[in-house]
Amino acid sequence: MWGRFKNTVLSTENGEDNSTKLAALLIAPALAVMGFIIVYPLLEALWLSFFNYQLTKPDEYAFAMAQNYGHMLKDDVFWIALKNTVFFTFATVFIGLLLGLLMALAIDHIAERFASIRGLILIPWVVPGIVVGYLFMYMFDVEVGIINYFLLKANIISKYLPWLMKEDLSMIAVIAAHVWNQAPFYMLMITAGLKAIPDDVKEAAYMEGASRWEEFCHVTLPYLKGILVISSLLMIIRNFNNFPIIWTMTGGGPVYATTTSVIYIYREAFEQYNLGYASAVGVVWVAILLIVSVVYVRSLQKDF
Repeated sequence: MWGRFKNTVLSTENGEDNSTKLAALLIAPALAVMGFIIVYPLLEALWLSFFNYQLTKPDEYAFAMAQNYGHMLKDDVFWIALKNTVFFTFATVFIGLLLGLLMALAIDHIAERFASIRGLILIPWVVPGIVVGYLFMYMFDVEVGIINYFLLKANIISKYLPWLMKEDLSMIAVIAAHVWNQAPFYMLMITAGLKAIPDDVKEAAYMEGASRWEEFCHVTLPYLKGILVISSLLMIIRNFNNFPIIWTMTGGGPVYATTTSVIYIYREAFEQYNLGYASAVGVVWVAILLIVSVVYVRSLQKDF
């Protein structure tokens, strides 16, 4: 009897091993293609970052050691772009996450007959970035923009403001566009997290005399911690590389007020044709995103 049991266990384990090997064999071609698509550009960029490579000066193509990286450290525009990127990313993620949390809490108690409202709220999330950019470019227009019209009617401003032409206002306009576009994503993620909270846990908290605020802080928020970490870090990575909305609205201007690192790389590569230096900036950017990814993975491990 023990022998039959042992043979059954061994056959089951062998079956699982064979299934695992078959699954690995089936996905290997796709992984190889994806690996080539991802790894080859990274290696090519790393290679080019050590060369003086300008398309307008092909005769000057030469190995430059770490000259591009040294120039980067002295480049004021690079540091402006880095500062803009950090401020833009964390401002959009913080405001978007806060709005998404408030919207999720608000619609969590909506009656089923009004459930379609959730679908309407998700519309900004599915709108392409280039469309969002053009939409907010006209909304913040100094002459025909609806933002100036409403602010003037509400006596918040005394005259029309050139949102996209002033350095201290353009970043606000860009952040507003991204928050409008991304807040529904947070709402969707947090709503899913709210549905996963057991009702008996909330009821137990209320029976112990907890107020709604105490229930939110000690019951709801701990359950949502994993969702908040995942969604916020995903959007940090996404906004570090966000290009279409900023490029459509301001092109990185005025001057360098909304120039983020991805726009700076684009300008160096496709306007100045300085592929060597653009590759060096890109390599540094990949290193920064890698650090963010490590934080992301460790946060997941900590929560789960």
